[in-house]
Amino acid sequence: MSSPVNRTQSLILRDAAVGAGIAGTVFALSYANGGFAPTTRAYAGVAAWWLLGVGAALGLASARAGIDRVALAALGLFAAFAVWILISIRWAPDAERAFAQFNQVALYVAVLAIAIFLARLVPASVLVGGVALALVAIAVVALVSRCFPGTFALESGLNRLPALKNRLSFPLGYWNGLGIEVALAYPLLLSIMASRRSRLASALAALPLPIIAAVMYLTSSRGAFAAAAVGVVIFLLLTPRRWPSLAALVVAGGAGAVAVAVLVPKKALVNGDVDTALGAQQGHHAALWIAIACIVTALLWAGMAEVGRRLPSPPRSVGLATAAGLVTLAVIGIVLAHPIAKFDAFKRPPPASQDTLNHLLNSSGSGRWQFWSAAISQFKAHPLNGEGAGSWQAWWLQHGSLTVFSQFAHSLYLEALGELGIVGLLLISAAVLTAVVGAIRSALALQSGEIAAAAACGIAFFVAAAYDWVWQLAGVAIVGVGTLGIALGALPAVHARVRGHSDVLRPILALVAVAAIVPQFVVLAAGTHLRDSQAAFAARDPARARSEALAAKAIEPWAASPYLELGFVAEAQGKFSTAARWLDEAIARSRRDYSLWLIATRIEVERGRVRASVRDLHEACRLNANSKACNRGG
Repeated sequence: MSSPVNRTQSLILRDAAVGAGIAGTVFALSYANGGFAPTTRAYAGVAAWWLLGVGAALGLASARAGIDRVALAALGLFAAFAVWILISIRWAPDAERAFAQFNQVALYVAVLAIAIFLARLVPASVLVGGVALALVAIAVVALVSRCFPGTFALESGLNRLPALKNRLSFPLGYWNGLGIEVALAYPLLLSIMASRRSRLASALAALPLPIIAAVMYLTSSRGAFAAAAVGVVIFLLLTPRRWPSLAALVVAGGAGAVAVAVLVPKKALVNGDVDTALGAQQGHHAALWIAIACIVTALLWAGMAEVGRRLPSPPRSVGLATAAGLVTLAVIGIVLAHPIAKFDAFKRPPPASQDTLNHLLNSSGSGRWQFWSAAISQFKAHPLNGEGAGSWQAWWLQHGSLTVFSQFAHSLYLEALGELGIVGLLLISAAVLTAVVGAIRSALALQSGEIAAAAACGIAFFVAAAYDWVWQLAGVAIVGVGTLGIALGALPAVHARVRGHSDVLRPILALVAVAAIVPQFVVLAAGTHLRDSQAAFAARDPARARSEALAAKAIEPWAASPYLELGFVAEAQGKFSTAARWLDEAIARSRRDYSLWLIATRIEVERGRVRASVRDLHEACRLNANSKACNRGG
């Protein structure tokens, strides 16, 4: 029989391992280009479902009191949304995209389940601390990449959109995604700062505040500042320690203002000209001053927290007066901002590229109004079940009102409406609302600052998902989904489940986890073979390129990508008729992908079939009239 000391040490080691595991997982997925690639998500999905299967087999979920019904309902609704996406493959114009979306949401279902289970086993402070550590690490890496650009590899975001090099995007590859992700750290850090658990942890939580503000400014992401505001407000409403939290917020605001003040005059650094002598010099100076601001912030908060421990809490009347004053100031600010004029500006087409400060102060929606309008028009054409998962991009290219390329509608909910119809919107809305209500209920019932922070972080993410495509960035999404799961799982069920029932459910849950791993393996294996084929093709090894592409086709026969790769290989070998046949197979699996028709046009020209090439070009231009090939007239 183990002694109490040994048991305590074991629990400490367990908690440290869980916290480190959470931090490492979030950081690794975020660092891998935000977890955007299907194969990256598949790796994470295999690991997540494997953990769930092992946990179910060992009965870890029943180690403590049962899971609340609201948490189970939220989990079930997210799972139903994933199943609806899978069903939509039957009518989706591109089964490969739809299947990848199913895998993506299946990963989030696994993350939600793991977070709920962990919240029953591990203290919330450990889980919140692990997520906060990962977000801080991402912010540090992002800032170092701008101030010391030779430290990391070239930012992938710059390769895709060089005209917007001023907007910091490394390591996620998307500036708004990076800004929103680091902004989600605010409620988590504020809860640690306001906690009475550890003076050292409280001071350390204040340390990265200037870094987070600096990264948000360098991303020039208005959505990041909106997400931070939502998270902070929700946290202040839910936390039982409002006065310490409000004091921590004041310090955070001051630290952020200092960091931004350091960056504003450094135009070369802010605008991304880091490869110049001036940009490098400004980067080094900014890093030094921000580092000093971090140390001062931590010391200042340590002193304030120590004084605050000795002061009595103000009476309730003071709190009510303060809240009323803040609400009044917010209302006055909204009125003075001329919301109607701002809304009119939001609906206008996006302006030309702007510098960081002007973009932050601009009211343009950067095309969001047009993206959202396209999603609504897609819904009107297919109101019940939508056009199928992954179909919005093709709809936008064919029917969009701007000559702007976009893969996503910049809104989880409107994209679900357009692609999956009213059924899809109801499922995702019900899942999110159930999870949000359950998280708020847990925070209020438990009166825990950490649970309040987890709920606020999750709510802020799902608000951000309404105006940006962070749902498609798995590294960001698992933070929002996972923190909601922490809040949901923290509240035990009112009535514990009968042991016999849990014994029956254990093997069922294990089998579900095993079944969910299979589609993840399909995407992972097919993507790996396809990547190897492309590498062999680049290395001028057509035999291996063809072999790898055939393997990808065998694993995922409904996908267009392997057939396209086989077409490229045949074309390179001068086998144009064979290449045309492979392109026909690819088009049959993704008929609304204009790029496939353009490639078919080229191959038909190489075959000397002018009429067929004109036909294919006409179809490509019908699907995307703004294509450069169409504007040049072929």
